[in-house]
Amino acid sequence: MRDLSNLPDSRADLDQYEVEHVFHPWAFQPAVSPWRVVSAKGMRYLCEDGRERLDFSSCYVSHNLGHQDPRIVEAICEQARVLCSFSPNISTKPRALLARILAEITPGDLSRTFLSLGGGNANEAAVRIAHQFTGRRKIVSRYRSYHGSTGVTATLSAGDDRNWAQVLGGSEWVAVPQPYCYRCMFGQAYPACELRCARYLDEVIELEGGGEKVAGVLFEPVTGANGIIVPPPEYLPELRRICDKWGVLMIADEVMTGFGRTGEWFAVDHWGVVPDVMSMAKGISGAHLPVGATIVRRHIGEYFKDHFFSHGETYAGYAVGCAAAIRAIQIYQEDNLIENSRNLGAYLLERAQELQDKHPSVGDVRGLGLFVGLELVKSKKTREPLVSIRGRIEKGPNAKVEVARKLFELGMTAVSANPGNVIALAPPLIVGKSEIDEAIGIMDQALAVADAYAEK
Repeated sequence: MRDLSNLPDSRADLDQYEVEHVFHPWAFQPAVSPWRVVSAKGMRYLCEDGRERLDFSSCYVSHNLGHQDPRIVEAICEQARVLCSFSPNISTKPRALLARILAEITPGDLSRTFLSLGGGNANEAAVRIAHQFTGRRKIVSRYRSYHGSTGVTATLSAGDDRNWAQVLGGSEWVAVPQPYCYRCMFGQAYPACELRCARYLDEVIELEGGGEKVAGVLFEPVTGANGIIVPPPEYLPELRRICDKWGVLMIADEVMTGFGRTGEWFAVDHWGVVPDVMSMAKGISGAHLPVGATIVRRHIGEYFKDHFFSHGETYAGYAVGCAAAIRAIQIYQEDNLIENSRNLGAYLLERAQELQDKHPSVGDVRGLGLFVGLELVKSKKTREPLVSIRGRIEKGPNAKVEVARKLFELGMTAVSANPGNVIALAPPLIVGKSEIDEAIGIMDQALAVADAYAEK
C-alpha cells in the first residue's frame, strides 16, 4: 500500500480519481471528470477554471443561507472543540436545544422530533412512525414525487425515474395524481374541476381500506424536484379534512420547502394546515452539515411513551450537526430571511413571467417564495413536453441538459437535473434584486437553446 498521506493531487490526478473511483449520483458514469468547485461564499462559487459563478440552485435547494456563513462555521468549530458526537441514547445540549427550537417554529402542536442525517432519512423515519403508530402498512403518495433514496422513500417516490430501478419494499404503496393544474390528469381546469384530484384521493383511500388499512398520505406541500407544483388554495385544507375523515396521518415532506424557501417558515403555513408528521432537512442547517428531522404532533409523541419506538441511527442528533442547525435557524430569524424570501420571491416570479412572454419554449411559470419553476415545452398550444419523462435516463441529446450547460457557460447554475421539463430558480434566501436581475438576464440568453426545439 502506498503512503496515504502523500497521494498525488494535481488537477489531472483528481480528474482521474473522479472518473475511476467515484459513483456519480443519478447519472451515467462519466468518461471525464465534472467541473470542480474550489470555494464558495454567499451567492457565488469559484470553479477550478478560475471563474466565479452565480448559484441559483442553492445546491439542490439546500444552501438557503448561501455558502460558508461565518456565523455557522464558527458555531460548528466551537461545538467541535467541545464534543463532536456521542451515543444517541445519551443527551447533549445541542440536541435538546434544537428539538425545543423545532417545537417552537413548527405549526400547531408538532412537538417531538427524531433527528437524523438528511431528507431521505427524515422521510424514512416519518413512514416508520406512521406504520408503528397506526399499525397499518399502506402509504398513499403522489405521482411526480421524490422523497429520498432509501428503500422506503425510493419506493414512495412515484412517477420519478429514480424510483424505477428500486426493488419496491418497506411499505405498501398506492399512488395518486398531483394537484398539477397545468397538466391535469383528469382533463379538468381549475376552479371548475372542483378539486377532482382531492376527490380522487378520498376515493382511493376508501377503496384501499380506509382507516383500517391506510396509515398515511405522504406529500410535498409544494412539489420540488418534479416541477415546483403549487397546489390550488383549497387543496391542502381539503387534504387535511380527508385525512381526518379516515383517521390517516397527514405526512408533510418539507425537506425542500422548509425554512423559508416558500416565504413562510414552512410551506404548510401558507394554508394554515397542521400535519400530523413533518419531515425537514436541507435548509435546517443551511447545508453546512447534513441534518434531518422528523417532528410529530403531541399525541403521537405521547403514544411512544408506552409503545416501543423501533427506529434509530448511530448519528441521530449528533452534536456538531445540531449546533449548526441551531445557529442557522437563529440566523433566519435575525436576518429576516423568511420575509426576504416572501418579498423577493414575488419579484423573482414577476421577472420569470417576463421570460414566459418572450420565449416560445416556456409554457408555464409558477412558484411560491424563492422557489420558481419554468416549464419547457415544444408547443405552448399543445403543451407537448420539451423532453420525455425518460429523457434523463436515456443517452443522447437532451434539450434541458443543453440549457443547463449553457447556463454554466454563461456563469450560473439553476436546478435542472430533476425529471421532467422544469428548470427551477431557487437562490439562497440572502438574494437581492440585483442578483435576481442578473440571473434573469443569464436565463434569458440560455433559453435560446430551448427555443431552438420549440415551435415559433
